[in-house]
Amino acid sequence: MKKLIIILIFFFVANFTFSQENNGENRGTIRIQKRGQLSKIQFDNVNYRLIGVDQYGNAIDSAVVEFEMSVTISGIFYSEKTVGPILSYNMRQLLGRSDRTTKIFFEKIKAKDRNGTLIDMPKFQYSFGYFDENND
Repeated sequence: MKKLIIILIFFFVANFTFSQENNGENRGTIRIQKRGQLSKIQFDNVNYRLIGVDQYGNAIDSAVVEFEMSVTISGIFYSEKTVGPILSYNMRQLLGRSDRTTKIFFEKIKAKDRNGTLIDMPKFQYSFGYFDENND
């Protein structure tokens, strides 16, 4: 009977320490990416598209549904409208003809919020470079 009690005590102690070691190995950090309401639209000049940014700074690629781009090149005003977040071929041709001081206006932007509702985003302007008045 003594041997049985000693074996049972040994079994419970060994099982208890083994379970504590396993719990320590599985510890880690769980990162949850917060997704919030759409707060602004930015121009991605590498991929030539508009991306949405939520209130936490997460980029939402498929947020923009349609928009209009306007630019003045050599005194001539151009305006192009497209569906989707990517600039059309004509828009990219206009960007190729503009210089670094040209301001590009994105307006009439319609985007989908995270719950799927269509919202009108405010217009904004983008310029590829800066204009230094002292050197020109």
